[in-house]
Amino acid sequence: MKVIYFDLCAIPLYLMILIVCYSRRMTKGNANRLFLTINYLSLVSAVADLGMVILSRHLPFSETEIILETAMANIYLAAHNVTNAVLMLFLLSLTRMTSLIAKRRDKILFSLPNIVILILLIQNAFTHTVFTVSAESGYARGVLMPVVYAMAAIYGVSGLAYCVYSRRFLPKNKWAALLIMYLLVYGAVIIQFFYPKLLLEMFFGALGAMGVMLSVMRPEERMDSLAGMESWNAYQDDLRNILLSGERVQIAVIRMPNSREIGRYLGYHRYNTYISDIAEAIRCLPWKHSRRIELYFERPETIYLIADEKETGLEKLGERLMEDYVGSLGKYTKMGIRFEPQICLIRCPDDLQKAEDIISLGHKFYQLDTSGQNLFRAEEIIHSHDFAVEAHMEEILNRAIRENRIEMVYQPICQVATGAYRSAEALARLNDPEYGEIPPAVFIPAAETLGLILPIGDAVLEQVFRFVGEHDLDALGLQYIEINLSVAQCMQSSLPAKILGLQRKYDVDPKRINLEITETTFENISELMQENVSELIRMGYTFTLDDYGIGYSNIQRLNHLPLTLIKIDKSMLDEASAEGSGRVILEHTVHMMQSIDKKLVAEGAETRDIVDVLKQMDCDYIQGFYFSRPLPPDAFVRFLEEHNSALSRS
Repeated sequence: MKVIYFDLCAIPLYLMILIVCYSRRMTKGNANRLFLTINYLSLVSAVADLGMVILSRHLPFSETEIILETAMANIYLAAHNVTNAVLMLFLLSLTRMTSLIAKRRDKILFSLPNIVILILLIQNAFTHTVFTVSAESGYARGVLMPVVYAMAAIYGVSGLAYCVYSRRFLPKNKWAALLIMYLLVYGAVIIQFFYPKLLLEMFFGALGAMGVMLSVMRPEERMDSLAGMESWNAYQDDLRNILLSGERVQIAVIRMPNSREIGRYLGYHRYNTYISDIAEAIRCLPWKHSRRIELYFERPETIYLIADEKETGLEKLGERLMEDYVGSLGKYTKMGIRFEPQICLIRCPDDLQKAEDIISLGHKFYQLDTSGQNLFRAEEIIHSHDFAVEAHMEEILNRAIRENRIEMVYQPICQVATGAYRSAEALARLNDPEYGEIPPAVFIPAAETLGLILPIGDAVLEQVFRFVGEHDLDALGLQYIEINLSVAQCMQSSLPAKILGLQRKYDVDPKRINLEITETTFENISELMQENVSELIRMGYTFTLDDYGIGYSNIQRLNHLPLTLIKIDKSMLDEASAEGSGRVILEHTVHMMQSIDKKLVAEGAETRDIVDVLKQMDCDYIQGFYFSRPLPPDAFVRFLEEHNSALSRS
């Protein structure tokens, strides 16, 4: 009597896997489709196997029962052995190595074991050499059944061997899950071959599939189920596997620059539907190799499309999408939603050979061109200096930190009442030996993103404290030097102790240092940041609010913040350069700050006209190229000696 409990347990497991796959929308993408196919075939095999056993308990068979048992045996053997081939395809797809069977000859060789099994099952209807079903004894194996097992073993052995080889493509936990699945499935096959009454195959296969779903497919990690596409994590994994395998593909990075505004307009759920509809529109375009189109979504605004290298139509993808936007997506046009994709085409590995470079280009391509174009080609971008800098920013920053290449320059700040330069802002500069001078607007945000802003901030503090300690600021006519603090620095509990250490090391009076924090930092100030600011104020340091005018601070909030100075952002000065509302806003800003006893610094003054406007408004301090560009330490000292000394003599 065969034990049916294993099959009984396998069926709900397969059903559960399928339910999870559909509920998480794991139906798109080659790997997902193959995983679904494996579980469908396994479910059919388990049901057929269970049906065969249940029927066998009611011997002798009637003519109808013989036909039914024979049909279920054929279904079981066919579905079960096709599963072996699909499992191998699934593994090749996960590791992006389907190119191994891309040629017709390779496809025929790959399918040969299944073709042999199919021929055996067809001829079994006449010879009964694979299995027999009789009224008296029911189902029994025939003399050619070992051949069926041998054909299945070809997939099993080659699949296991490739699974071992695929270690280089997969994280340890995912690789281990796949290996365990193979060991479970084929270990159960071997046991069941020698002990036919133990129906272990389907149950062990279900356990292996469940492990793969939880560890390899990981719906919460690989799928953006709300958008109906694979996730950003899945894109990064597949991209690295593509490069490891040498597969030749085309990548289209589809950026929708107005997505944030659309998201606010539509709301979270309707925005997800909007993105899902765009993805479906892309899939429904007339692709030559539609089964090889993979879509991924990086929130909030970027879709990645990976296509076969021979796929045509990517050059006109934007036009095709715009046409479809008028058609099937026309409902969004009626809602006033504009679809203006910016697309970058990358041939992999022809254009770029590193995943980091491809990812960097996908994030930055639209910033590397100012002509307003919507279609970019990697081959036209990758040789530019700007791209080289962006692509190697981590290397540049690590070299700068390691070799102490962060240098300080100082921009004098004019005191309007006296015309003297009573303060200056310390600004970081980076000159790389390979890529030349890197603008702060480039390397500072990159350092924050890469988690390297703290060592850069430490270098800035060290150099400025050393400069202040080595120079007599009174003799130079300076009251203090301003230092910018990053959000990351402000969040470090060690910040006050670090500054105290530098203060003692270079014998610096805290009144000689003014610390700058941006308006957006103050808007999101945390308890720890507040403690740091309070402690530094207690130690004698003063604070400036930088970039006022780009955030949402109100006058009441500013009045209660521990600030000595407010710095007006350059954008406000640009708006005030012409007569009109911009000048009125600037004038009211100056008067408001004065009404709450805050000193005001206007930064970014570049022309005589705007300087005269600021002086008429009684602005306290002005900083900008009109007076001086940021200067290296020696040139800065000479500038102060020349200008402040001349004022003191007059």
